[in-house]
Amino acid sequence: MASRERHDLLRGLTVVACAWALAAPAVAAERMAALALPAQPLNHALAELGRQARVDILVSSAVVGDRRAAPLRGRLTPSEALERLLAGTGLEYEAVETGVYVVRARRGAPPQAELGPTALPELLVVGVRTQNVDQRRDPDDIQPYRVFERSTLRAAQALSADDFLQTWLTSNGDSRQSIPRPGRGIPPSRSNFAFRDSNAQEKTLVLVDGRRMPAIPNYNRLAQADVGPIPLSAIGRIETLASSSGALYGLGAVNGVVNLVLDRDYRGAEIAVTSGASTGGGGGYGRFDARLGYSTDDGGTAVMVRYGQKRFNGVAIGDRSEAYAPLDGSSLKVGQSYSRSPGNGITLFGVNGPFVVGGVSMSQTYIPADYDGSTPIETVLIRNAGKAAPGLAPAHSARPLSNDSRTDAVLINLRQRLWRGAEAYLDYIYLASLDIYPTATGAFFTTLTPGQGTASMLSGSSPIELVAPVPLVRGTQSARMISRRFTGGLVFDLPARWRGGVDYAVGSVRANQVIDDMGFEALAWSTVASGVAPADGRPVPNPFGDQARFLADLARYKAPWAGSDPYASSRLEDISLRASGPIARIGDRDLTLSLTAQQLWEAMPTFPPNRANHLSSRTRSVFAELRAPLEGVLGVRGLELQAAARRQVGRILISEGSPATPIEKSAGLFLIGAKAEPAPGLVLRASYAQGAQLPEPYRLASTVSLTTSGVIDPKRDPRLPVYMEGWFPIVWGAPADLRPDQTRTYSAGAVLASPLIPRTRLSIDYTRIEGHDLMVTVNRSVDLYILNEDLYPGAVVRAPLTDADRAKGYTGGRIIQVRDLNENTGSSLMQSVDMVAEHDLDLAGGRLGLSAALTWQPTLMNYIPPASSAYKRAPYGAPPKWRGAVGARWSTRRFAASATVRYVDTDFAAALPETTTVDLSLAWELPRPPGASETELRLGVRNLFDRWSEDDPLKRRLEATLIARF
Repeated sequence: MASRERHDLLRGLTVVACAWALAAPAVAAERMAALALPAQPLNHALAELGRQARVDILVSSAVVGDRRAAPLRGRLTPSEALERLLAGTGLEYEAVETGVYVVRARRGAPPQAELGPTALPELLVVGVRTQNVDQRRDPDDIQPYRVFERSTLRAAQALSADDFLQTWLTSNGDSRQSIPRPGRGIPPSRSNFAFRDSNAQEKTLVLVDGRRMPAIPNYNRLAQADVGPIPLSAIGRIETLASSSGALYGLGAVNGVVNLVLDRDYRGAEIAVTSGASTGGGGGYGRFDARLGYSTDDGGTAVMVRYGQKRFNGVAIGDRSEAYAPLDGSSLKVGQSYSRSPGNGITLFGVNGPFVVGGVSMSQTYIPADYDGSTPIETVLIRNAGKAAPGLAPAHSARPLSNDSRTDAVLINLRQRLWRGAEAYLDYIYLASLDIYPTATGAFFTTLTPGQGTASMLSGSSPIELVAPVPLVRGTQSARMISRRFTGGLVFDLPARWRGGVDYAVGSVRANQVIDDMGFEALAWSTVASGVAPADGRPVPNPFGDQARFLADLARYKAPWAGSDPYASSRLEDISLRASGPIARIGDRDLTLSLTAQQLWEAMPTFPPNRANHLSSRTRSVFAELRAPLEGVLGVRGLELQAAARRQVGRILISEGSPATPIEKSAGLFLIGAKAEPAPGLVLRASYAQGAQLPEPYRLASTVSLTTSGVIDPKRDPRLPVYMEGWFPIVWGAPADLRPDQTRTYSAGAVLASPLIPRTRLSIDYTRIEGHDLMVTVNRSVDLYILNEDLYPGAVVRAPLTDADRAKGYTGGRIIQVRDLNENTGSSLMQSVDMVAEHDLDLAGGRLGLSAALTWQPTLMNYIPPASSAYKRAPYGAPPKWRGAVGARWSTRRFAASATVRYVDTDFAAALPETTTVDLSLAWELPRPPGASETELRLGVRNLFDRWSEDDPLKRRLEATLIARF
């Protein structure tokens, strides 16, 4: 097996080597853009060109000086526009990467005093070229990327990238605010990316600089990586694609991908301090960010170190009167766990109808917390008929709506130029989180039978639900997680203007969870209901007597609840070889090819309940992406084709207490797309892409146990139930032929950026994601398989039919096994329309930027086979159909003001209310203190109108940030 792995990897590397040898001379391909620039200072023109062409133009103001630029209009590539703007200025440009240009003094030109020293050393060029291993993606690309640049991220009032995308990425399926809270994940402060579907974390791939981060160990599965501790100020660019993208990014990118491109290029030092507080009490938070950058004069060596810390104080349910209300039994079902906190007293309600107390019929009543037994209980119950216990039970006041949290991030980057055209880099990411919170979940409840036990004074035919003002489980929990990733790499020039790179990354996650919870013994329910004392002599808690005594007696039935394994870890190893460059010339443009060979290994050395359990997944892939500008060949204006293919093979090993055999799964993934510009400023685009997800290792584990059945076997004696013929094994788990999930994405859209409407961009894109052959854990009953054997071939295994059986008229042998195995029988359908609009204009001596994003998602449906207990996510739990965000930002050289409005439609299925929140912010440059080159103050208000929801329990909050640069 190891020999085959080496053979496959060598074969992939050979493909890359052959592509290098076939490369032909050419220059990098560029995309045209509709440009409209007025006459203005050259530095403003270059900044405007970068915005309209959506490229990075790196230049020092000292280099540009007071030069001016003539007007520029038309449909041009960035290079053509730069040629015209820089003509006669004594400056030149260089394209250092697709979408990145450096402007500097022309080489060989005589020095000019007015230019001053060049403040853009090779450091910046090196940084942009080596960090993000994925191609630079563009919102005007063939696929509908949403890209958020550094300037937008810096201006945002957001705690993290997750928090930022909750507002502006309307295709994000999770509408909850990104605050630390139990139930959000392990740890509660973790990031949460889920495109189109709030339950699709495992279908959304998260990358940092185009590389995978180590996954979170969660029982027997590897969950989505956590990047929540990364400071938003450390991110230079966020690229997102809310559709299947497995051909580009590999297995796991089923619903989409998020790529956080870190900002590695900085000289000097910067410190930023943020303090925020909720006006409703609780929920205070703070951030501290610092970075230090150094490079040699020639830029050959560069080092940057960054540290970020976030602290968050939780909000308890006692801090928010909106979070609790009197318990309404009419909306509850018997035996359910109560998500809302009960009132301060015992509430009783009839499950199927009214009950009778002292001749009075009622459907609901309560016993107050201060009842001491001095008044007849019947009198109290009749007086409170039709009501629920008011207020909030004190035992639930500390129940967290959000929890205390602290995250730390350390980012270290070292880059070294080895020789001309070759650079090496070392990169280290350390992310840590600590969450501490009290637990007070559910409520103690039991079912009473009228006229029996403690309910002897009650009568009626309906069972009575009793809800006590104490949590079902109470205690404290803490979760600490540390993620690390170390990457070393080399990028280098190749012949024929190709560029190559090799990198090796190792990472790990260590999670430690401490649970100190107390719950109730099973005996508590029956004792309270029956009124019969247990054999150990403990008293019977009497709910109809003195309430203080009842709670004290009930507390004697508490016992520690077993928690999960406190320690878990995961490992990551990723080695990649990449190359890209032109392979042919079509007219005056290039046909470019990108190639990657990769081996990825992820593992959990152990998982509960047995320390000998372990799992691992090793995948090998070869990837190619082709970009072909065909405008000059087919005569279609702006025509460009994109094609990508990936072959990925996975080897999965899972052992649950005993040796296991590795299982190999594979997938071939493809992408093809095109765009054209039929009219100036109007781009039409369409693409077809595939995605795939390997079976999670826990789905491949098999379990065998003995069982039997009480039904009559239709193929055997009609007088004898199955158990009369003995026990037989039932097998749960995965068959050998279980296939990866498969998805298909169809996308079509239009981008309008006409010169007739300068500084305006509008995009509308339709996306349809179809899932087929989806893995389903069915969990059907043994009885169902036996009674419907013909509908499920192979599920019931029988002994051979004997002559004696035939003589009795039997049509099948004795049952010797039932197989309840996972299936590839699920399917899904998602449809959405995403709209993005942007417009800039000069106003009152500054610039006003307007932006809007809207997602309409009318369809999210998951189909599973009938007679299955698999969880149906839709229509229940589907995301809202409408989500939108509108923003405005007016800025001058020293001042900026912005407003953001976020809208989330009602989701009746998930009981989420319609919400509209408004955020405001101001920023201005302060006088420079001694030793600082720049000081900035930012003030903001989030949730201006103090809207309450359980998704945002912080309510209105004020925030201040002070930034000093040295």
